[in-house]
Order: sequence, then structure tokens, then C-alpha cells
Amino acid sequence: MGGRVNLVNDIQILREMLKPDALVTLQSGPGKPSVHLTDAQSGTTVKIKGLPHDSIVIRAENFEHPLAVFNDAKGQRKRADFVIISNEENAKKWIVCIETQKMDSKRASHVVQQLKGAACFISYCRCIGKLFWESNEFLDDYEYRFISVVRPNDPRKGGTQAFQDKGKLHNQPAVYRKISGRSTIYFGQLINPRV
Repeated sequence: MGGRVNLVNDIQILREMLKPDALVTLQSGPGKPSVHLTDAQSGTTVKIKGLPHDSIVIRAENFEHPLAVFNDAKGQRKRADFVIISNEENAKKWIVCIETQKMDSKRASHVVQQLKGAACFISYCRCIGKLFWESNEFLDDYEYRFISVVRPNDPRKGGTQAFQDKGKLHNQPAVYRKISGRSTIYFGQLINPRV
């Protein structure tokens, strides 16, 4: 029970912290909410169904490039397109970083840099929540998942796979899960390594 109360507070803080155009609106319907993730740069859209009711979706790509401060020696200016922050009814808390791409043309190292950048963006938000909102447990105790969605509008080449070691959980940017050729993905496919 305590974890869910904290998450609702986390969601409220994020809604206060972030501008409305940085958020993607959840769509209600029968059952659990869904969301359409449209990446303007690649022209791709993927629908995520079955989101927990306690969810927020952030356009991480909207976070301005920190050009004035950082060099780009190791890709530290990059970030993935979207971040989903959710809590399931069983008190599991998730942060899912998603990079979408029209073609499978990006090198894996480039995708890893973007996913790392999204994790850094969440760390920055966590720091703001703890310091400015004085919420000591803000965004703590979440499990991370890292996803690359490729060719969501081309169902001819569909599949799901781990990037490197199929036995590893996709809870690190370097071991992301690659989902290709699917325009609709269920939330369970993002978080569960066996789905």
C-alpha cells in the first residue's frame, strides 16, 4: 500500500515539474489505458496497450540538448524518445525507456547512448523532486527496462529479442530489448523478459 501512495505522489510531482507538452496523454477505454507514442523525427507511431492506471509518459526527446555544457565525446547529449513511469496494482514500480526508429539503421552503440541519456534524464528529475519538492523517496525503488522499437509500421519483420545475451534481463541500456515490426505492444511485453 505504501508504495502505491508514494507513486501517486511521484506522478503528481512529475505533472507539476514537467510542462504539459512534454507529456503524452493516456487514452482510457475498456480495461487498462493505452498510449500512442509518435516520434516526429522518424515518423513512426507505436501503440502501447495495457498500461497500469498509475502511469505517466514523458517525451524525453523534448529535453533540450545540453549543448552549452556538455561535449559529445561519449554520446552524453543523446536521449531516447519516451519514458514510461508506472506502478502496477501489485506495487511493482517501472521506468521504461523507449527509443523508436523507422529503420534498423542505427548502430547498437548509438541506441545504447540514447537509452543511457533517458536514464540520466530520469536521474535529473529524481534529483529535482528530492531537492525542490523535498520528497526524499522520489522515484526510488523502480525497476528499469530498456527498449528499442524498430519498424513499428512494418509488420513483415516482426519479433522480439534481447540485444546481446538472450539470458539477460533488459534492465540496463547495453542489454536492451529490441521489438521490431509491431505497431501495437502490450505493457507486459516491455517489462517481462519471457513475453
